[in-house]
Amino acid sequence: MDFSDLSTMSYNDLRVMCTNLGIPGARSKAQVVKDIVVCFREYEAYRRDKVDIYQRVRQLGDSGKEGTTFLVRVEGGGEYAMKTFRKKKSIMTLSREADLQRRGASQGISPEVRDVDLVTKALVMDRLDRHLVDVMRKQGGLSVHHQKQIIGIYRKLDSVGVFHGDANLMNYMLKGRTLYIIDYGMAREITPSLVSKLGTSTPNINIMTLGLVLKLRSMGYGSSSYEYLVKHLTKDQLTKFGIEMDHLK
Repeated sequence: MDFSDLSTMSYNDLRVMCTNLGIPGARSKAQVVKDIVVCFREYEAYRRDKVDIYQRVRQLGDSGKEGTTFLVRVEGGGEYAMKTFRKKKSIMTLSREADLQRRGASQGISPEVRDVDLVTKALVMDRLDRHLVDVMRKQGGLSVHHQKQIIGIYRKLDSVGVFHGDANLMNYMLKGRTLYIIDYGMAREITPSLVSKLGTSTPNINIMTLGLVLKLRSMGYGSSSYEYLVKHLTKDQLTKFGIEMDHLK
């Protein structure tokens, strides 16, 4: 970047630029110019080392409320999925989402987080192959094999103290034959206060399972698509939502 034009700007205009860049105002024009140059050079280095290393190949799926996911390529480093968030997403929220996903990844149930960009609001992770819903459309429902994998995912989330909190079927993806859970935007740490509020120390098994069964039923899938899942519901849940009758049909 050519910084020679800065010296021709008025002192007041330079001060305004400092304010917009979040740079404390300096007493002399020379110092203001110097501070701005340092700021821009730091940004250039940031883009070179943090942003420009990812080449966007194409969009993956549809854009959601939180943002858009892209397939990105790193020279000499393979391909990844980059989830870009709305600019209003707070740094704290994004950091928490990445940390909770890392807990899931440590159990082999979520893609590894490779990079977190708190400036441009992006999360780079291992790329998965396909959505579970695409497989379900082909096989006409949710197989017992995948139901068992989902229960395994819920158990592991409970064991590492993460309540995922979103039973949306689009949050399940496959790589090969292995099922993963994604999108920790609604996830929370399982704390004593959350356990007290929800009435369970294993909310993924007790609440996510129920939510998934109800979701499957609302989408018109038969009881075979949740015959294994319902084994992990309480009698009260089965009776309250009429799930037991559905299962016995």
